[in-house]
Amino acid sequence: MRTRLLFLTALALGAVAISALASGNARRVVGNCRTSQVRPASIVVACADDGIQLTKLHWSSFGGTTAAASGTYYVNLCTPTCVAGRFASFPMRLTLANAALCKDHYDDYRTARVHFSAGRPPRQKSATLALSLSCPLPG
Repeated sequence: MRTRLLFLTALALGAVAISALASGNARRVVGNCRTSQVRPASIVVACADDGIQLTKLHWSSFGGTTAAASGTYYVNLCTPTCVAGRFASFPMRLTLANAALCKDHYDDYRTARVHFSAGRPPRQKSATLALSLSCPLPG
């Protein structure tokens, strides 16, 4: 009898957890400017011109208070101008935090901390860069 009660309790807890994930309460991040995603392969930070992207993301954690990944910081160096600029890549570790509810009813991570692991963009003085992430763009 006790075994059956434990089994039913575990089953009920599992159903609640699955229900919470299905209802959209799981944390996400806007990967492509328009859609909240779980563990995206890339995140476009500068949606107007794709001038900053976090690419080739390999997630070690996702969905908790913070999320962590390693990947590549891909940025337009704007040399000689942003229109004619060249892009460069820098290896990095990424931490996402500060999830907040967006209009699409998902809790999206809203801040990103980039830790450059080997080299960094020319005008970047620190080995760590803080970025703001947005909710999905309408449309």
